[in-house]
Amino acid sequence: MRFARECRHNFPLHNFRRLAPLLHRIRVVKTPMELDLLRKAAEITDKGFRRILEFVKPGVTEYEVEAELIHEYTRNRGAFAYNPIIATGKNACILHYLENDQTCRKGQLLLMDVASSYANYNADLTRTIPVSGKFSRRQKEVYNAVLRVMRACIDGATIGKKHSDWQKESQLMMNEELLELGLITSKDIKKQAPDNMACRKYFMHGLGHPLGLDVHDVARTQDTFDEGWVLTVEPGIYIPEEGFGVRLEDDILVTSDGPINFMETTPVEPEEIEELMNS
Repeated sequence: MRFARECRHNFPLHNFRRLAPLLHRIRVVKTPMELDLLRKAAEITDKGFRRILEFVKPGVTEYEVEAELIHEYTRNRGAFAYNPIIATGKNACILHYLENDQTCRKGQLLLMDVASSYANYNADLTRTIPVSGKFSRRQKEVYNAVLRVMRACIDGATIGKKHSDWQKESQLMMNEELLELGLITSKDIKKQAPDNMACRKYFMHGLGHPLGLDVHDVARTQDTFDEGWVLTVEPGIYIPEEGFGVRLEDDILVTSDGPINFMETTPVEPEEIEELMNS
């Protein structure tokens, strides 16, 4: 700022503007080399998740899960892309839970928002798994509701769409899912405000964000999605009164032929997760 003031003072006939907005427009569209690094980060993240599916059982601690993940990331030349969120039971209802010091109990769900970086590029993954290796009926109902919203929002991430419109679409879908789950009522939906949808009681955060050199990478929020954007898609439902939360998150590339999911091979179907945990 001192340098800018000095320039303005010494050269008053010149116009001065910040470079950042121009750099952000360039940086949000990824080059082929950047996409290769992002795919590699996603690949390492997938290996870590599969390792955890073999490891988690009642009695393990959140910090032991963290240790297993950093082992797998490090042996593949990765590192934590951000502080890992490993939240069992009601801890999953704390959006940025970082204590990672509790024991996983029988019947609980374990929410893991953890991913690897590679060569300074970051993946971002969230999965929710049953500690005992099998979802309860209620847990699976909530899980499948989140999964339907995530998949619909992945399909909806198209060129020319505004982030705000994308977010609103996710909230409308989530309203219907929460209504079906008995968590909100038709009356709640009728009296909701445009900027405070009924679903926000159980889905209170954003749907996703650009991804790259930063986990929350730079982008102008007023710009529309374009070819080469990489986005996270992360809906969730958090039910403190029932003692669990579910969030799912994949990373996608926006293209003219439709979104490409970097986490396509990472297990997400509840039946596949149960099978892998019990195999």
